[in-house]
Amino acid sequence: MPAMVAHVRAAALALLAGLTLAAAPATAQAPPPDADAVAPEAPAPDAPRSVAVGVPWHGRLEHGVQLPEAGTDFVTWDPILQRSPNRDWRRWGTDALVVLLDTVTREYRAAHPGVPPVLIADLSRPQGGPFGRRYGGLGHGSHQNGLDADVMYPRRDRALLAARRPAEVDRALAQDLVDRFRAAGAVRLFVGPHLHLRGPRSIVVALAHHDDHVHVRIANPRRPNAPSAP
Repeated sequence: MPAMVAHVRAAALALLAGLTLAAAPATAQAPPPDADAVAPEAPAPDAPRSVAVGVPWHGRLEHGVQLPEAGTDFVTWDPILQRSPNRDWRRWGTDALVVLLDTVTREYRAAHPGVPPVLIADLSRPQGGPFGRRYGGLGHGSHQNGLDADVMYPRRDRALLAARRPAEVDRALAQDLVDRFRAAGAVRLFVGPHLHLRGPRSIVVALAHHDDHVHVRIANPRRPNAPSAP
């Protein structure tokens, strides 16, 4: 994974621990991350690359990478506890997914000076596998092999909180995020049915329970022709 995590601009263990976010009320906003925070050390060049085994709805993750609690351009969000940061066991993915999340959020904020960091919610569990209701809320029918991530839509009021209803979503910025993930190579983008976000029907798919976030799915780098939806 040479230079993979080096692209992730900030590790927030030290950053957010000092801000006691974990103890904040459920409605507390996440403060912007420190741009001077030190990024995680890149792994040795001979470190094994991530392996997405199976398919997103029936698989597991080998040699996964943990998304930091925050970076210069994103902050993680716990969709169950409704606060930042997301718990560490809910934010594991393939190296390719972590690179894509960092790249897209960085380019998005560069294109929109002054917008808050993007909220990134669940990826996969450390070894992947089922991520259903027993893990909180509605659970996930997929997110099993490190190829999926939930990215919360930007809010119209710029608050670093998840939107609770479609009217709170900045649809222009949400569309821009969707467009950027598609351009970066996402093979599925599940979006809220009430937001009327656009894109190729083979990629951008309206799905219930996605009015507060876009579900980003990338192709399996080792199996590019593997099915990306059931």
